[in-house]
Amino acid sequence: MILSIMVMMGLGMIALNSLQQQLSAGLALTSHQHRYAIAWENAASSLSWGVSEPWKLTAQTKWQCQTLTAGIVTAGSGRTCVRPSLREDVFVVRGEGRASEGGEPVLLYQQVSAQKQADGLLIFSPLRQGWLDFCPEADELFCDD
Repeated sequence: MILSIMVMMGLGMIALNSLQQQLSAGLALTSHQHRYAIAWENAASSLSWGVSEPWKLTAQTKWQCQTLTAGIVTAGSGRTCVRPSLREDVFVVRGEGRASEGGEPVLLYQQVSAQKQADGLLIFSPLRQGWLDFCPEADELFCDD
């Protein structure tokens, strides 16, 4: 009788241990998806902000970036960068979002056309079908910093 109770308790412990491992794996997956969703929203907010803001670009063809303030992204961080495209009269706006400091960034891109104002600032207009979640240029080194 005692032996059967011990066997039943052992099987119960094995079942509880297995359930705990499944719950831990599910919690880790949910946490990772939550951080990714925050980073994605920060990247989308950064991209939207960057397209709508006037920019004063220098003669350099490198990325010109601005970090977003805490009011635009609520958790994590965001940054917007602009660079002339390899195509004439087209610019690429990049929105970067992170869920936490040191976290992997999520990058979103928008191809835009620009109008230069009298004060030297550029106003962007998004191109149709210009939104991408990968680098829009054929040269993959173009999007590296």
